Amino acid sequence: MTEKVKILLVEDEAITAMMLESELQDMGYQVYNPIATGEAAVKAGKKYRFDVVLMDIRLAGKMNGIEAAKKILSYYQVPIIFMTGYSEHHIKVQAQALGAAAYLVKPIDSTEIKLIIDGLFGEK
Repeated sequence: MTEKVKILLVEDEAITAMMLESELQDMGYQVYNPIATGEAAVKAGKKYRFDVVLMDIRLAGKMNGIEAAKKILSYYQVPIIFMTGYSEHHIKVQAQALGAAAYLVKPIDSTEIKLIIDGLFGEK
């Protein structure tokens, strides 16, 4: 049996987080308990090594998803899939400047996430 892809899920909307967590686990991924703030995401990203980060851009707390991603990337390189309910061009440009693996506009289709992750890692 191969090792599961470890995902850090950062989403401040509880229902969306629970739904994504469940769908991703059903697909065979290992999902860390969903996190709602950028600050908590940075702490988790520093403490654990994830294979991929699913990062909402607008988060609870003082730090948004772009800022949290920059901090996590300062610790180690990890693919980041940004998620947002907004399609503001300047935010997409910021995400792409960080080397985003993908930029998805909500509502999120979990099969699209699976295609992206499988494209990054193949069958891990």
